[in-house]
Amino acid sequence: MFDKVMISAVVIGLSTSMAFAGGPIAPVLDAEPAAAPVVASAPAWTGGYIGGNVNFGKGKLKAAGDLADLLSEIGEDNGVSLGRTQAKPDGVSGALRAGYDWQMGKGVLGLGAEYNIGTYKSGLDGIFGEALEFEGGDAEVRIKNTATIFARAGYLFNDNLLAYGLVGYTRAKGEVSATIDGFSESGSDTLKGTTFGVGAEYKVNANWSAYAEYAYTDFGDISGTDGNFEAELSQVKLGANYRF
Repeated sequence: MFDKVMISAVVIGLSTSMAFAGGPIAPVLDAEPAAAPVVASAPAWTGGYIGGNVNFGKGKLKAAGDLADLLSEIGEDNGVSLGRTQAKPDGVSGALRAGYDWQMGKGVLGLGAEYNIGTYKSGLDGIFGEALEFEGGDAEVRIKNTATIFARAGYLFNDNLLAYGLVGYTRAKGEVSATIDGFSESGSDTLKGTTFGVGAEYKVNANWSAYAEYAYTDFGDISGTDGNFEAELSQVKLGANYRF
């Protein structure tokens, strides 16, 4: 009985002391620092770029319309094929390129422009080349000052590899010069046509990418020839872009 009274007195005494002292001390907890706001970054392929490429181009100057029909008729009458291609200007050249891309998920859309600083050239082929050679003359056909504006759309197979197709509008200068018996003649025309292409681009790092591309341009009928000649151009390109 005495023990119970003593224990009760001790408990009451401790409770009273704690009450006068301000009660039990609450534990102090360290507040966690506020999280920094997350700023959304632009997708990796969104932005502008400048670059260039080395390319191999091969053009064709072809007979068309009434001239193509005439050559076919002459060939049939003589049991030979005269063909339509009268020249194949080709060569290795370089081009400058710039553009801007927008990434949307796995898709990439872009606009760009390219200027070819070189010239594709060759002599005359076919019946006209043979006739000129028979007369002791020669000729040269050139495609130069090729400029293209284009739009492209692509799909990202992974963060670094983009496969794309493009469509654009191309202008170029076509020239023909011939010499026979010491006399020279030349002429030129502006070639205009639609360009289609496919390619793949790979991001080497945040700023640099490399690409391979094939492009075909149909210039259609050459003005001033009454629809008797038409031209086209195919190009294979290997290039690099600096992206910013």
